[in-house]
Amino acid sequence: CSRTSSPSHSKAPRAPRAPRCALHPRRRTRGRAASLACPVAVASRPLEPLGRRFPAAMQAVQEAVKSRPKTSALYAVFIVSCLYVYRGLWQPRANAQWDWVLTLSAGLQCLAFAMLVLDTRSQVAEGLSEITLWAFFIAHVTRLSTTFWGKGYVPEDSTADVYLYQMLEVVSVCLLALKLLGMTTVRTMHDVGQGMERWSGLIAMVVVSIVLGWLCKSTGHSDVMADFSWMFSMWLDALALGPQVQLLMKATQVDESAVHFASTTLASNLVFAAFWAQNAQDHYESLTRNGYHMFLYGIICAAGIRLVLCLAYFYLFAKTSQVFKIGKKNEYELCAQEDEEL
Repeated sequence: CSRTSSPSHSKAPRAPRAPRCALHPRRRTRGRAASLACPVAVASRPLEPLGRRFPAAMQAVQEAVKSRPKTSALYAVFIVSCLYVYRGLWQPRANAQWDWVLTLSAGLQCLAFAMLVLDTRSQVAEGLSEITLWAFFIAHVTRLSTTFWGKGYVPEDSTADVYLYQMLEVVSVCLLALKLLGMTTVRTMHDVGQGMERWSGLIAMVVVSIVLGWLCKSTGHSDVMADFSWMFSMWLDALALGPQVQLLMKATQVDESAVHFASTTLASNLVFAAFWAQNAQDHYESLTRNGYHMFLYGIICAAGIRLVLCLAYFYLFAKTSQVFKIGKKNEYELCAQEDEEL
């Protein structure tokens, strides 16, 4: 009898087996779950071409530039300036390896004040403490009295030859004065924001800064008044955001366009704290051996307080800005709209 089977008894062809996993020979890659479980299968999946994602990213950047041209221009100027200083001016020196960090902190703080003056939409600056701005102004003016005439209070890298740090401080003072003048005038004209803050808080901060500045001042520059003025400015700068945090704890609305001021201020304080932490680590033994332990502990505490208050300010600002998106309008926003219409 013939062994050839009839077509009715022929077996159906088997489906091709799934390929085995290179890492796990006993495991077959079946379906999407198996491909996700196997790293080789994931790596072998085709990625989205970069040509499709690049136009979308460029379009997002163009929309951001069109919506906030002043913000984009300020960031661009800052980045170009940093590149120019790095390529053309900055040169490392043996005794000033990390001093460029202090200059960067001053540049970021100057950028924050520029954002506050040129990029905020509301002229009455809802959610912004006037006492904080006055504390910043007093601290920067006092520090200028030491940085222009004392060589020990400025970064000792090559940027000191062109007075870059001093110029950043001068620009910051001018921006603060301009913001204070405009904000005080608008708030007085519309009779808003009066009585929300107590000026006794500014007096208390100045008194505390005077006491701590005298106790923690350095004695290595043979100028007691200059040493005291510099340390006083550091303590007042560290406590300046205290009224701002207190105001945001009870505020319901803020000018959301000031988010760039909050973020750049946070970046400046992070860089400032990193500089003094590194400096304390490198020179701890020599400072304590020469009797500068009070100065070391004082500047570290001031940098820590400044960073903690800045983190609290950024958190409260982000938290309050969510309430601002609800759509309710307070007297600050209404007065700002009336002023823009006029």
